[in-house]
Amino acid sequence: MTARLRLYAAISLDGCLADDRGEVGWLHPFDAQDYGMAGFLAGIGTVLTGRATYDQARGFGDWPYAGKRVVVLTRRPLDADPPAGVEAMQGEVGSVVARLRAETTGDIWLLGGAAVAQACLALDLVDTLELFVIPLVLGAGLRLFSPGGMPQGWRLEAATTFANGVVGLTYRRA
Repeated sequence: MTARLRLYAAISLDGCLADDRGEVGWLHPFDAQDYGMAGFLAGIGTVLTGRATYDQARGFGDWPYAGKRVVVLTRRPLDADPPAGVEAMQGEVGSVVARLRAETTGDIWLLGGAAVAQACLALDLVDTLELFVIPLVLGAGLRLFSPGGMPQGWRLEAATTFANGVVGLTYRRA
C-alpha cells in the first residue's frame, strides 16, 4: 500500500501555522491536552519538513521525532551532528513526495512549515488534513492555505471538541 501524506497540524482560528515571526509560542497554553499524538505517530514512518521547521525543532531540547525517519527539504547542508534518522533532500516537492511514498512503511507526516504544506496542497499531494484549531486569532502569520490557491474538495471524517476549546478536524480528499 502506498504511504499516505498526512498533514497533521495546529492552526489558529484564522488559519495560521505560526505567527508573523515564524514562532509557535502561542501554542504553549494548549500543550497540556493530549490530542492523540501518540496514536498518530504510531502510524508514521517518515516525517517530511522544511528547513525552518527543522531548525525550530532542533531548538526544543530533546529531539521530538526520535525513532522516525525525518526528511528535511533544504538546499543547505544540515548542521554538523543531526539527530539519528535525519536526512536532507533536495528537489521538486512532488518528486520528493513520490520517492517517500515508495520508500516509506507507514504514512508520511507533512509536518510543515507553511511553504512545504502550501506546495503539497497546491500540487494536490495531501491525502488527509488533520487539523487542531486553536481558539485564538493571530491576525497575521504564516498561513496554511495560500491566497489564490486552487479550490479543493475535502470530506469531513471526524470532529472532536476538547475541553480547552480546541477542535480537532479530520478531512479526506473528496
